[in-house]
Amino acid sequence: MKVGVSAFLWAAFGLLAGNVLISCAKKEKATLSPPVKVTVEKVSGTLQTSDREYSGIVSSAETTNVSFAVGGTITQLAVAEGAKVSKGQLLGKVRAGEYENAYNIALAQLEEAQDGYQRLKKLHDANALPEVKWVEMQQKLKQAENAAEMAQRTLKDATLYSPVSGTVTKKFADVGQTVVPVEPIYEIVSTNDLTIDVSVSENAIGNFSEGEKATVSFDRDDLKNIEGKITQKAVVADPLTRSYTVKVAIPSSNGKILPGMTGNVRFEALEPDSPEVREIVLPTQAVLLNEDNRLFVWTVRNGRAERRFVEADELVANGVIVKSGLQPGDSVIVAGMQKVGTGTIVTTE
Repeated sequence: MKVGVSAFLWAAFGLLAGNVLISCAKKEKATLSPPVKVTVEKVSGTLQTSDREYSGIVSSAETTNVSFAVGGTITQLAVAEGAKVSKGQLLGKVRAGEYENAYNIALAQLEEAQDGYQRLKKLHDANALPEVKWVEMQQKLKQAENAAEMAQRTLKDATLYSPVSGTVTKKFADVGQTVVPVEPIYEIVSTNDLTIDVSVSENAIGNFSEGEKATVSFDRDDLKNIEGKITQKAVVADPLTRSYTVKVAIPSSNGKILPGMTGNVRFEALEPDSPEVREIVLPTQAVLLNEDNRLFVWTVRNGRAERRFVEADELVANGVIVKSGLQPGDSVIVAGMQKVGTGTIVTTE
């Protein structure tokens, strides 16, 4: 798993270098003391793993807060947190007595208007009704129809149905609670459109492209080696971590995969001419920090220790990626570096 250079990386280097800063701050000089035993590692020019692996978190493209369109006292909540719901499924009700009364009154007024309309229509058809009276009757009927329709809609809004299919991730209210219109009652997350999001360093983001395949695995036997593909990569870095988010679309697996789950994402190996294949990886303890906050390593040349300043880009599972300052074939001290200075005669184990 890769993570970008961060406070963690610098803290790690600082702790490892703490015992050597004092000696580095002093004047370095060759010594005729007995050779210092050290362990070295030859620098290779390839990444130690052909695949790129990251840890990611599952997210949903659709999260919906569901609420009543009318206020009232909740009399029923039909589902609990964690429940799976279908579009159109009953979720809850508020006390609807006053809305039923309003609807019944509106229906009575509509029936009265319809009866008056039919009686006046006969007079109008016989040219026995002033036109102004006929227009007034038409308007009265239209108003009664609108009022009945609104009252019916309000009564219907006292019952809450799920607008989407998904999983209830939060329940914000309880039975007996009085709520106002649009106050959230449930949060429903769709499980039909899932992605697993990974953070990629600014130096590696160029190696990813939309449509690229990936293999996703979770910590359970029936959720291994799931095929996914990149659907989106961020074009703006996170201001704090300086990393970019890459979204990999994955199937829902019948609700077994839920938002918030953590999984491992493995991308296909890079092409042989990709710059990342030529990166140098060293053990974390080999990269140190001097008093000027510059990173360096100790190398062995002609039997003597030599300090070499480097640029380290990011941490990976097996060490630190060094971008510059070393060449394949260089011998880097990976153990015993606390006892050396510039020019120290060393012997390798």
